[in-house]
Amino acid sequence: MTQRFSRRVVAVVYGVALLLLGTLAAVASSIIWDARGKAIANAQTQATRFVGGSEAALNRALLSIDMMLAGAGEQLRESPRDRIAEDANRPEVRRLVGNLVRQNLLVRFVAFVDAQGVPIASSDRRGAQIPMALPEGFAHDVLAQPLSTMAVSAPISSPATLQQVVFFARAVPLADGSRILAVAEVQISLLALVTMQGAVIPGLEVTLERDAGSLLVSVPARDDLLGRQLEPPLSEQTSDGRPVQMAARLSGVPAILVARPTLHRNLLIVASIPLDAALHDWRHERDRIAWTGVLVGAMILAIAAFTHLQLRRQWQARQELVRSKATLDQALESMIGGFVLLDADDRVLAWNHSFVAMFPWVRPLLAPQVPFRELVAETAKHVVHEGGPGGWLDLNMPQLAREHSEQEAVFDDGRVTQATRSRTPDGGTVCVYQDITEKRRHMAAIVESKAQLQATLEALPDLLLEVGLDGICHGHHAPRVPLPGIQVDQPAGRRLQELLPPQASAEVMAALKEANETGRSSGRQFERRYARSKAWFEISVSRKASGAQADPRFIVILRNITESKRAADEVEQLAFYDTLTGLPNRRLLVDRIKQAIDAAPGRSRWSALLFLDLDNFKTVNDAHGHDTGDVMLKQVAKRLTACLRRGDTVARLGGDEFVVMLAELHERRLIATSETEAIGAAILEQLNRPYQLGSQQHHSTCSIGVALFDTADASLDEVIKQADIAMYDAKTAGGNALRFFETRMQTSITARAALENELHAAVEQRQFVLHYQSQVTSEDRVVAAEVLVRWQHPLRGLLAPGEFIAAAEDTGLIIPLGLWVLETACRQLAAWSEDPRRAHLQLSVNVSARQFRTDDFVKQVARVLERTGADPRQLKLELTESLLQFKVADTIAKMKTLAGMGIQFSMDDFGTGFSSLSYMIQLPLNQIKVDKYFVHGIGLNPKVELVIQTIIGMALNLELQIVAEGVETQAQREFLERHGCHLYQGYLFGKPKALEAYERDLDAQA
Repeated sequence: MTQRFSRRVVAVVYGVALLLLGTLAAVASSIIWDARGKAIANAQTQATRFVGGSEAALNRALLSIDMMLAGAGEQLRESPRDRIAEDANRPEVRRLVGNLVRQNLLVRFVAFVDAQGVPIASSDRRGAQIPMALPEGFAHDVLAQPLSTMAVSAPISSPATLQQVVFFARAVPLADGSRILAVAEVQISLLALVTMQGAVIPGLEVTLERDAGSLLVSVPARDDLLGRQLEPPLSEQTSDGRPVQMAARLSGVPAILVARPTLHRNLLIVASIPLDAALHDWRHERDRIAWTGVLVGAMILAIAAFTHLQLRRQWQARQELVRSKATLDQALESMIGGFVLLDADDRVLAWNHSFVAMFPWVRPLLAPQVPFRELVAETAKHVVHEGGPGGWLDLNMPQLAREHSEQEAVFDDGRVTQATRSRTPDGGTVCVYQDITEKRRHMAAIVESKAQLQATLEALPDLLLEVGLDGICHGHHAPRVPLPGIQVDQPAGRRLQELLPPQASAEVMAALKEANETGRSSGRQFERRYARSKAWFEISVSRKASGAQADPRFIVILRNITESKRAADEVEQLAFYDTLTGLPNRRLLVDRIKQAIDAAPGRSRWSALLFLDLDNFKTVNDAHGHDTGDVMLKQVAKRLTACLRRGDTVARLGGDEFVVMLAELHERRLIATSETEAIGAAILEQLNRPYQLGSQQHHSTCSIGVALFDTADASLDEVIKQADIAMYDAKTAGGNALRFFETRMQTSITARAALENELHAAVEQRQFVLHYQSQVTSEDRVVAAEVLVRWQHPLRGLLAPGEFIAAAEDTGLIIPLGLWVLETACRQLAAWSEDPRRAHLQLSVNVSARQFRTDDFVKQVARVLERTGADPRQLKLELTESLLQFKVADTIAKMKTLAGMGIQFSMDDFGTGFSSLSYMIQLPLNQIKVDKYFVHGIGLNPKVELVIQTIIGMALNLELQIVAEGVETQAQREFLERHGCHLYQGYLFGKPKALEAYERDLDAQA
């Protein structure tokens, strides 16, 4: 029945667990499916928003091109066909058209062409000679339109730039009724940038198509599909701006697609987000939910298993209780001794068979509730007692009233028993009877054991003495082998001073006094020299138990510990000496420095601590292995030891660091310094000699830092610290040098540490402000400004970057500081975008190489732009050439990603650092800055002027904007303008100023 009940409980437990698992699976499935729907809806919203924004941007771009073409055509409406070439090339017409082109960043040039597509005039400096080729039939189709509207050509490769371009054209009616074309060339890559608007949507595919499905622009770029018809064609139902699920336009994979026509109804903007990308985050969420469900399910099963286990344990506990009771009954029956349990009235309650076996005469009387006195009276008849049965009975019965009692009895058959009686809490009595006949026999064995103990003492190698507190010996036990150096003959009655050497007897007497106070003494030792040898002994003393009136006696044990002492000396060698070189280690060195300081208190004497570090020792380990490095370290140790005077110390701290302590130098500091310099020079000379490392020779140097200290007034920690600081100063100077500690070293380190601490607080408390310096064109028009950070120090006032940027770079604080500068500048850009007077201004922000190389720099910039709402096209990041020293491919990839958002780049301080033209042509640069070092050389150094001309010429040929910084004189400006540089920055146009003052200057210039 118990088994059936257990199975029923198990079924209920696991049934509930399965029900919970089913519910868990249903809930998890519902959550996953709902999350999938939300992911698709989110992708649809993203695509719809993107198409809306892209359509607006594209409409603005197309409208600006259309207006530009219409404005250009207006200049020739009054011209007849036979004078069109002359009128189109008039200076005022060319200037007007050129201004229109410069105002539109998308258009490379505008040209007037005839019906055959032959250029008549253009905004390019080559005029009608500009190389261009319109798609076949495009000019005819545009001129054939009854109304003059803008038309878009099929993509074609530009003969001038070899890039894919499209032409926007509009018919221009002439005075005699004939018509020509106004044509604008636009690079497809620029249209792609306008279309994307810096959007970052994983997997996004964007196409700009004509209504027949002909591809004009694609992102990502698919030059192989340009001009081709995309399949399947889009119907009006799929081009109404609502999201649909169909094949992506470029990759053909299942996707969420949104298409919407532009203002020019024959152009469609189409965005596709592949379902695989749209559901990417959902799949991670699905996996997390699934794993969570698995973990919860596992917990449910674990709880069910635990419940099952607990119920099973309870059942087993009940079974164990039943077995325990049976076992107890069995144990009582199996006891060798007799057992009787009495109640409070001394009546029998229970007994075992051993009791009956020990006292067989009570068998007829035994029964529950029988008075125990009757059993005792019957037993008394068989006891051997001088008072007879009655006397033994009178002696035994009172024992029952005690809490605990023991009593022995000798029976007539020779047996001896011991009765132990104990009261129970309820007033009853437990009586246990043991047959101790064998115990008596064992007493003889005890005597024999004492004899064995004596034999053991005879085998001990120690000298044992029984001594009084007065030092008189009362007994002894000498070992078979005499202790070396100690001869004890007939010591009884003699004093320790007569038996032992003076040192030994003094130590023993001290141990006796200690044992008299504490009961024992151990650990004292003494040395005994004999016959050109020596031995060590350890003293152990314990006080013997004695009466209160008796004089105290002590057992003294003298043990030969010579071998263990030698082992301890070896341990000390390992603890205080370097195992590789045998030199003292740091612990022993510190101890000797303390000794030098404490040796003569109040006595002024100079000592020196030399801190040595081998230069470039890691190269030896890396090139030849650590075994070879160890060989070199041993040679260094020997050379250092050979350079020292008697009483000096050389120690190895670890690795390639050594310390030399010169003690007892001259009393005058100047002479002590000279002595130290001489020894240091000798050390440098010795360590500069070649090292024979196997079959090879190796040359090495070392850096030495020296701290002189006065033994009468010196601090151990301060001396070591000063020597270490001086050594690092020697390292910083290039190594292979000796430097004495100077206060300036400590001051420099302390100041640097204080600056770093203040920088941490400054970053946390936002103690920085931005100043702005204008960048001015040759027409004195402010088009941009550079952001320059200043530290508003609470005590030192406004600090320039040169006072804290280096420390920020070393500590890594340049990263949060640079991010704050970037975000503050972007917020200012966003604020200026609301002001028509300043909306055109660009801001240049310096980015350190360390900040740029952070893994998430691109994401940080994107998040800053998103938070601030700044236009990325108005942001320019200034980079230095140090970026080109490491991870060039990664740098280029980051720059291209940021350039894809619309951000521009300027190479700061060009030509003063790591200049590599092979990298320069790979970087997506927009601007090069001529460093103020070169600008300040104008009029002073012809070679500098030649370098400036070279930089300007290279920038112009690479179609890069050139800006000169540090312009302070009109002569410098005129030189730069004369050689093609038309953008300037410097004190000639204004110093960097805080925002409020800078904006006042802008208003004044306006």
